[in-house]
Amino acid sequence: MSNRVDFFQSEQTTPAIPCATVSVFLEGRLCPELELTEIVRGDWPEFSWARLSYNPAGSFGEAAGAEEVESLFAMGRRICIRQVYNGTAPAPAAFGIAIFAGQIENIESRLGPDGERVEIVVRDFSSILERVSVYGQWVSSDDEPIVFFGSRRCAFNEGGRPNATVEQVEHNGNRCRLFCVEPSAGKSWSYAEVIEYLFCEYLPQGQLARPSIEQLRVLTEGREVYDLDVTDLSLLAALRRCCEKTGLSIRFMPRLTASGPEQAIELYRPGCGRAVELSCQAKGEQLSISKTNIARVHSRKNFWPVTHRHIGQGDFKVYEATFDLIKAWDPAYEDPEKYEKFSPSTNPDFYQVKNVYRKWCLNEAGDYSCSPYNQGEAFDFSRIFAGDFVRRHRRFWPALTTDRQNRSLGYYLQVSFDNGENWWQYAYSFDNLAEECGVWLSSDKLDADTWTAACYERLKFRMTVSVVSDQRLRFTVADGPVGSVAPVVEHIITLGRQFKYRKVSSQSIFFKSSDDSIGPPDEVDDTKGLYEFVRKRAAGSAEIIETVDVQTPYLTFDYRVGDIVRTSPESRDLLGCRGDNRSSRRIKWVQMDFAGQCTNLKIIRQRAAV
Repeated sequence: MSNRVDFFQSEQTTPAIPCATVSVFLEGRLCPELELTEIVRGDWPEFSWARLSYNPAGSFGEAAGAEEVESLFAMGRRICIRQVYNGTAPAPAAFGIAIFAGQIENIESRLGPDGERVEIVVRDFSSILERVSVYGQWVSSDDEPIVFFGSRRCAFNEGGRPNATVEQVEHNGNRCRLFCVEPSAGKSWSYAEVIEYLFCEYLPQGQLARPSIEQLRVLTEGREVYDLDVTDLSLLAALRRCCEKTGLSIRFMPRLTASGPEQAIELYRPGCGRAVELSCQAKGEQLSISKTNIARVHSRKNFWPVTHRHIGQGDFKVYEATFDLIKAWDPAYEDPEKYEKFSPSTNPDFYQVKNVYRKWCLNEAGDYSCSPYNQGEAFDFSRIFAGDFVRRHRRFWPALTTDRQNRSLGYYLQVSFDNGENWWQYAYSFDNLAEECGVWLSSDKLDADTWTAACYERLKFRMTVSVVSDQRLRFTVADGPVGSVAPVVEHIITLGRQFKYRKVSSQSIFFKSSDDSIGPPDEVDDTKGLYEFVRKRAAGSAEIIETVDVQTPYLTFDYRVGDIVRTSPESRDLLGCRGDNRSSRRIKWVQMDFAGQCTNLKIIRQRAAV
């Protein structure tokens, strides 16, 4: 007989990972009869939602049937899901971190041979914003109370004209800019101020945490709005339209604080967020959960490399210049001895000589170069236009130079009675031609000075106006090599109403004028604005090179949409994070599967922002 005792223990090579523990709260009350099935985090259009099933066994009282569940879990009631963790010793307390918050949106009931099954779908605050309609204008003036005009369109800087109040206004407990009464005295809206206006006037007060106006200015980089109309859109769609214009994205997250709103709306720029690590051990090594958080990987790669070239085109460039006009009539019809012949009130056949002494043109298409006019070569725009042009018919437009009231000088026609030595502004009526660059003197009878100078062939006309060129304001951004073996895909972005170019050329008599009677010219150069727009459009529409589905071996709650993916130096580079500096990887979709006790991620690989 021996006193020796032998102990035998099975060899463990696979670590045991405990199940994740969460608690479900209904309107702040613990609700054990609801069991969490999954949580999904995404972006537009569904954003985040959770699916829960009703388990009668967890009820404190009498179990309810499928027909009674709706009365217990009414639509719109708040649900908060918290991750439970132990408090610090010696207090035997349990605490929770909110991982999802939302409201009940729909209930699905199934009755069959396997019994009854009731599932509840909870969505985040995006569902509430979808039901808020944006329309009308909140208008403020200095001497009148704030008024809401529901019949007006909710259009910011409509037609490119500023229509925001100069100062912020106190309204409904918030301070923001409103629409002004007189657009001529308004200030231009920025995207930060538009988002702030939508938050203040349409967002339910105190129900959702949101970024401050200072944070919005930084996120939108101070960009101004041009003709943004969000009438009849939902509040969520209106916010998304603003974000699309500024290269931002939206997500809704639960707040960790005990006071205040349960949810927060976050605006972020894709590819500029925090980074998370996804790693996988080398093949053949013993599994270690401290080195591995990848269980499965499925990758789908697209054809690459491909260069995408974004060509942004604004409006056609406009230049002001002073143009010398030529005679646009057949000299055979001239008759200096018969003054009455060239007046419609004294000559019944005036239509035969209506252009004589009256029609003065630029000859931009060469119509008056040959016989019987013989007025020389067609006008050369090369000294005015900064680029190539084609010889064709054009027309004159009002001058860019303004008077002391900042009003355009219009069609500034001047006349010389001494063959161009002295010039005076023409004081009589004339018509600007619509089919060609030129004028027609429309007085019933030509004045004595004009008639006399015409008879002695000392009459000349010149006109200071603007002309539209053949070149658009243009900028190009490419996200890869151009002219190499990589194919190039071109994307044309035409934004004529938004980006303009107007300039007073050196050929204008008002170029850099020091005359006190002349106001500042109506010049515009949106070159920088077009560059920023095209650059952000190229960055926001970067090509998706690869889509990767990743499953973790256990539940993780901290992954968010927009997180940048990194890999440990000791990890296998399954995701290619260390092999390409021309692209980036970020999380597009997150599913926390509580039934399978794993987290599924959709990761996209895009070209890096230019």
